[in-house]
Amino acid sequence: MVWRPALHLMKRRPLLSQMVTAGTLGALGDGICQMAVEKRKLKDYDYLRTGRFFLLASCYIAPILYRWFHVLELVKGNAKFLPLKRVLIDQVTFAPVFSASIIFNLRLLEGYSAFESYEKLIADFWDIYKRSIQFWPAVQVFNFYLVPLHFRVSFVQVAALLWNCFLSYKTQTVPHEVVHAVEA
Repeated sequence: MVWRPALHLMKRRPLLSQMVTAGTLGALGDGICQMAVEKRKLKDYDYLRTGRFFLLASCYIAPILYRWFHVLELVKGNAKFLPLKRVLIDQVTFAPVFSASIIFNLRLLEGYSAFESYEKLIADFWDIYKRSIQFWPAVQVFNFYLVPLHFRVSFVQVAALLWNCFLSYKTQTVPHEVVHAVEA
């Protein structure tokens, strides 16, 4: 069975396995966005863009989430309500900063300056964060109640497949008005 070695690796090398999972699913989310949402033909596919999503998810997102979930394990309280307490802490303190850092770092990976990356962050942040708080709390409640610690980053990355499609679309699609201005 293919799952047995994967489960063993997740327990033995949790950070590495979660980095590989996150990178793969980050790239897959961008790929789905390009092919299914943007309806790109294979000849127009942006492989560098997919590579940036892989790099960001594997080398930035996964290690931070890995440590963050360990920090959240330090939060104590009534077992019945502890996962809700962790979700609240996660969504109020961590999620806004983390969302902002992802937008900013994605632009840096695209070759934009720090100032240009900051401008993009200011332009996109509130819409992305509002959608984030519509999506992630339910995922995190399930995650904190039912998923063992060593699987949490991987579980979040599976849930993030849809989120990655949205994030790819939101951060990579040229606004309608800009497209028409360029065409004119």
